[in-house]
Amino acid sequence: MIALDVKKKNVLTTPFSFVATGTSIVHAGGIPDFVDVSAIDYNIDPRGLGANLDNGTKAVLPVHLFGRPAKIDEIRDRVGNDARIIEDAAQAHGAELHGRKVGSLGDAGCFSFYPTKNMTVGGDGGMVTTNDKRVADDIRKFRDCGRVSRYEHDVFGFTSRLNTANAAFGRVQLKHLDEWNERRREIARRYLSKLNDVEQITLAPMDGKDSRSVYHLFTILCQDRNDLAKHLDAEGIDNAIHYPIPIHMQPIYRETYGPKQGKYPIAEDLANRMLSIPMFPGLTDEQVDTVSSCIIDHYGGN
Repeated sequence: MIALDVKKKNVLTTPFSFVATGTSIVHAGGIPDFVDVSAIDYNIDPRGLGANLDNGTKAVLPVHLFGRPAKIDEIRDRVGNDARIIEDAAQAHGAELHGRKVGSLGDAGCFSFYPTKNMTVGGDGGMVTTNDKRVADDIRKFRDCGRVSRYEHDVFGFTSRLNTANAAFGRVQLKHLDEWNERRREIARRYLSKLNDVEQITLAPMDGKDSRSVYHLFTILCQDRNDLAKHLDAEGIDNAIHYPIPIHMQPIYRETYGPKQGKYPIAEDLANRMLSIPMFPGLTDEQVDTVSSCIIDHYGGN
């Protein structure tokens, strides 16, 4: 964000993500401006960009949520060359849109190697991808104290270097990323086959003809989320809520920017009804079947 100079400029993003998505804009001196998500794929809805795009808009920050690629091509059609596109690919290592990997679709892509991601570095870490040499050079300086030589610094930088041990860990993980992602797809398809007839839930969006998700999470929507979560807990099945408070409803955002409840209704509805069920490459078919059977039993199925 700093390399793209968003200071005092609007950056459009989704309210349905982890809070760091919006906060990156704030730390760079920009102004987060939200656009509601699509009820189909849970990513930022390109149709909502036009109403928010103005001369003060510097960039768009779409999130490839839960590993499903956002519609970057439609976003580009909406914003043209008036705004830069920065992909939040923190949950989407290896995902593809039209045969291209995410992180190569916009002006820059940002990946997280936090321990829960599809690949990690044995701790905190991240990566930026870009084909813009100036942006790449600026980011290299920002991550290393603004350094242009050992003791010369021409910008206010940070200490954000990935250490060698963590990087080595990540290089080994990267060799297995494709196989792990394919296993996640197999698990998603198995959940679909087992749960597709449960009328009380809506399953996570599956791959379309032009996109390949990496299913960082597998989510379902239901009206009785808390009751279902308690039922899963009682059976020893882990589950989680992503994300119960949309970014615009976080206390600091309400205090600073004043967005009101109801402004982004789809994001708020997802926050109230979404539940994540087990998804990781080591999950066995038998375990997937056990989770599915528990959900079916909760709703009185056979």
